[in-house]
Amino acid sequence: MEQRRDLFDLMIKRVKQTAAEHGDKLPQAFARWFAQIYLGRSSEPYVSDGTGDGKVDVFITIQRPRSVRYCVVNSKFTQEYDKSSPVSFYDEITRFWQAFENKANRRDYLNNAVRSPLRNKYNAFFKHYDEGQVDLFFVTNHKINQKQYDSVKSYGVKVFHLDDVLQYLIEHLEGAMPETEPLTLSGITSVLTPSATETEIPTSIVFARLLDFIRYMEDDPFDLIFARIVRLWLGKTETNKEIQVTFKKSPKEFAYSNNGITILCKSHNFDPGKKELRLENPRIVNGSQTLHSIRDTDSPSQSARIMVRIIEIPPDGGSDLRLKRREIIHKISVRSNMQNPIKRWNLVSNDDYQNELSQFFWKKKLYYERRQNEWKIRKDDLKSIGISQGPEIRKLTQLMASYHYDCKDLGSANAQGQLNELFDEEPYSIIRDTSPEIAYRLFLLGQIMHYSLDKLKNKRNYIADVAGSIKFCLFSVLCKSINKTDSTAWRKESFEKFLEAEYDSPNNKWDKFIKSLVDFILMFYKKAQKRATREDRTLTPGNFFKTKSYVAPVISSPFPRNISQLSRHVFAF
Repeated sequence: MEQRRDLFDLMIKRVKQTAAEHGDKLPQAFARWFAQIYLGRSSEPYVSDGTGDGKVDVFITIQRPRSVRYCVVNSKFTQEYDKSSPVSFYDEITRFWQAFENKANRRDYLNNAVRSPLRNKYNAFFKHYDEGQVDLFFVTNHKINQKQYDSVKSYGVKVFHLDDVLQYLIEHLEGAMPETEPLTLSGITSVLTPSATETEIPTSIVFARLLDFIRYMEDDPFDLIFARIVRLWLGKTETNKEIQVTFKKSPKEFAYSNNGITILCKSHNFDPGKKELRLENPRIVNGSQTLHSIRDTDSPSQSARIMVRIIEIPPDGGSDLRLKRREIIHKISVRSNMQNPIKRWNLVSNDDYQNELSQFFWKKKLYYERRQNEWKIRKDDLKSIGISQGPEIRKLTQLMASYHYDCKDLGSANAQGQLNELFDEEPYSIIRDTSPEIAYRLFLLGQIMHYSLDKLKNKRNYIADVAGSIKFCLFSVLCKSINKTDSTAWRKESFEKFLEAEYDSPNNKWDKFIKSLVDFILMFYKKAQKRATREDRTLTPGNFFKTKSYVAPVISSPFPRNISQLSRHVFAF
């Protein structure tokens, strides 16, 4: 219960920050804040709240690389903790929904309930609603009135009450406008800062007292300062035990025994008189293991210091600046962790793109596992709130790479044989251009394919030796067949609904189609095997499917007629 109250206070703080930033009143800021954390910062909110708003507080346009989506929000805000929702809220949900659903009454509704300047906006969104492109939201930070909610839950409105909002906040603090409290480093005698001509981003190096970090962590109940960390706390490993021993027994050796901390901030200012360095909105991107190792130490040393690299990143602004800022944070997070024995997918696990994917899958009631063992650690709690296991960062990235089957830096051969390299800057920049909607559809398609492939593997021994290696090549061929059948399929909501239905209950027609694709691929594999035998070489399935020169003819060759016919039959959505 104490944590729930802390979350409520954090939410109120975020809403007030949003209000100050945009000049909104608190109820308007609440709707804007929710739109930003739930729908993403690529959303463009138009705040309409006020007299004659017709029950709509925010109109939202969501721009994606290949599509546009629209949302409409009706919200109710309170600063009072645990306040119950009155009956009037649910009457308003009914009127809100009917305003969009009841086409015959729209003209009267606009004339009687909507101020004149808003009517064009309503008419545009009515049109989008009729085309199936608008989601309706009712959001409140009041407690649920279960009896009244039961009377409206069948309507076409997504309803969020206090516990829904708090649950989403705690799961996605990274995207919840997490302005952290300022961090003051004391006893700083000098700050090393290169000139502006020597670094693109303002950077400083200091040797700070670890005690300042320990005290800060004590007042940071949700570990917001670690929200950019790329992997979970590893526990009491041998390395982390040694860190703790050095801190306890040899504190003056710590400064030269440890690799140090890298921290991002909005700004940092040094006061030489007070010997204090103040960091605004600090975020640690490297050094989590060190700080977690020493945070609960009894009687912590006042003399132990650590090297701190401070990087000042541009403030969040317009779309161009926001893109630059996102790229800078990504590069810093990756490069500052390069010296650690961790994989590249760990390094990107908490960047903005991975957070965006996590939020999207959460809305689909699926848990996207960005960091190793997250699902294993948390599955009981997640299942209790209706969240099922979804994709894992490596497998989803391999599917995305296979989806880009005609890209030289990606494709199924790279997905099969060069997993780590998929997260290098150039390939990953292409991966990050894959919208969350497309990523979700790729996940669904991959699950359907695996279901049919497993049945084929169990029934027909002829693919037993290739079953473990063929899957990404098969996925590329499957994606190509979709593109040949309907080049616009990936952008269609109807395609997503089709995949969701098949994901829940795959039709048997998939089995015949997947077998035809497997046979098509095996034709190339067997030809390559025969050629290798004639040249006195051994060609294994693993070598074939991770080698671009072998896979390229599979991807580039036209399909035979039977595959084209089956594809049209399967994807008749």
